[in-house]
Amino acid sequence: MTSTVRLRTIVWGAILTLLWICSFLFIKSTLAVDFGGGILINLKFLVALLGLLIIVLYHIFDRPSAETTKLSLTTALTIVWLALITFYPFIDPNNKEYSGAVAFFTLIGGLAVSVFWVRFFADEII
Repeated sequence: MTSTVRLRTIVWGAILTLLWICSFLFIKSTLAVDFGGGILINLKFLVALLGLLIIVLYHIFDRPSAETTKLSLTTALTIVWLALITFYPFIDPNNKEYSGAVAFFTLIGGLAVSVFWVRFFADEII
C-alpha cells in the first residue's frame, strides 16, 4: 500500500513555522497587551502561543495522510531546531557563562531531528 505525499501540506507547514520563528525574532519583549482587570500579557509570549496553536491546529485539521503529516512535522521541527542553533545566545548575560541546560537540550533536539530524518530516508532502503 503506497501513500502519496502531498507537498502543499509540507510547504504550508514550513511557511507557518517560519512565520512563528519570525515572531520570536522581530517582536520586542518589552511590548505588552493589557486586557484590563489587571491582566497584562507579554506580546511576544501571546503571539508565540497563538502561532503554536495555529501550527498545531493546521496539522490536526489538514489531514492528507499520516506520512505527510509526519513529514510536515519533522520539517517544522528541523526548522525550529536550526533557528534555535542560529539565533539563540548560548551565553548567560548575567555571569557571562555558557548556559548549559539550553545547549544540552539543543543537542538532544538535534538527536531527535536526526532520528526522525533517518526514519524517512531509511524507509526507501528496505
